[in-house]
Amino acid sequence: MSTFPDPTRFYWIRHAPVKAMMPGRIYGQRDVGCNLKDIDSLKRLADLLPEDALWVTSTLSRTKKTAKAIAAQKNWTINPLAYKELMEQNFGLWQSKTWDELDEEPASKSFWDDPAHTCPPDGESFATVCQRVEKCINHLGRKYQGQHIVCVAHAGTIRAAAAQALGLSPANALKLKIDTLSISRFSLFDNAWAVECINA
Repeated sequence: MSTFPDPTRFYWIRHAPVKAMMPGRIYGQRDVGCNLKDIDSLKRLADLLPEDALWVTSTLSRTKKTAKAIAAQKNWTINPLAYKELMEQNFGLWQSKTWDELDEEPASKSFWDDPAHTCPPDGESFATVCQRVEKCINHLGRKYQGQHIVCVAHAGTIRAAAAQALGLSPANALKLKIDTLSISRFSLFDNAWAVECINA
């Protein structure tokens, strides 16, 4: 009788909300702080995670701090692996601006016409984010096959992961809502994906 390998289970969590100094602003890859006062949400997430998981984050501090705050609810000691490929989209010269201020930017019309493929000045497109996130997921899936992997990352990163799992175009992946301190679960069976929940 043939046996099938255990799936690799990815638990994607968006970091805690950024601090009040950034309301309505594009923070992208800026290393801004986060608000970890929502203990109920941190406990809820910890209750949904396996104790024996591998933890990974982006290289930005808000993901690392969120990961440690979640683990602390169970008194787990974790040493997350940080991957720059899991960073939020780089909005280049638009970072720190508000979305309303983009109306004054020369490239804003082309961005709103095609937000998935238009590259902000000195930044990257969301399609490029999807490519780098997919490479990282493929690496994790090969290296840690059959394990539980908790990935604390960003809205853009999680949309990109969903695009890979669901076979979505970058444009359609941008339609997904990913809240702070939400969880999305995807399982990789060899080369096939099963999506259990998004933004729960």
